[in-house]
Amino acid sequence: MLQVMAIVNATPDSFYDGNPQNTIAGLLTRAETFIKEGADLLDIGGESTRPGSLPVDEATERTRVIPLIKALHQRWPHLPLSLDTTKITVAEEGLENGVQIINDVSGQPNAELFQLIKKFNAKLVLMHTRGTPKNMQTQTDYADLVLEVKDFLAEKISQALSAGLKKEQLIVDPGFGFAKTRAQNYVLLKNLHKLKVLGVPLLAALSRKSFLSVPNDTAQDRLPQTLAANWVALEQGADMLRVHDVAATRQLLNFYQELERTK
Repeated sequence: MLQVMAIVNATPDSFYDGNPQNTIAGLLTRAETFIKEGADLLDIGGESTRPGSLPVDEATERTRVIPLIKALHQRWPHLPLSLDTTKITVAEEGLENGVQIINDVSGQPNAELFQLIKKFNAKLVLMHTRGTPKNMQTQTDYADLVLEVKDFLAEKISQALSAGLKKEQLIVDPGFGFAKTRAQNYVLLKNLHKLKVLGVPLLAALSRKSFLSVPNDTAQDRLPQTLAANWVALEQGADMLRVHDVAATRQLLNFYQELERTK
């Protein structure tokens, strides 16, 4: 089943919708809007991973996301929640309070994370990247980008399975915008179908990223390119779209599915 993952950023500095004035009430209102617009699940983030961003400490991230997760779970107890974090302690507290998916963008999931996912019978997003958000755009040399991304994710899947997880608990994300040039992101998008051999759901996180830019635009101007890129991702076999714009994406998805059903 194709799904829409709505981005709920509890950060002051995210590249698109970060807001120093974020409050629980404001984020709950945003979440409610996303749910009404057709989001299947929410992805909560408390640390920006835009290129060049610096990490935040555990206490800061926890303060941003845990009260929000508690409030979301209390208000919509049956709504699937994903937590975008690379910190074990934050992930564990999120899982204890209703999170069902850990969206790990580190590219370095370890045995401790695998055991945590196993303990809570949760799901884990495995993403391809290199380095850290601060330096990842200096690490874009590939002999064969698509093959290396596929092999990287295959290895992470193998590690997770060896740790006792089931394939049904895993999702892969090729990491658009992470340690990839503009041209490389396009190559990856056009060859996304080659990752379907991994045998787990495929997440495409393309929304309003800088490689979709045109001269003199901002992230606020990139909805048309985002929708076009998401259409390509669907045709290439994406199972889940991570987006800022739920209503427009739901319209796109509904039309795509109707077209696919047409003989």
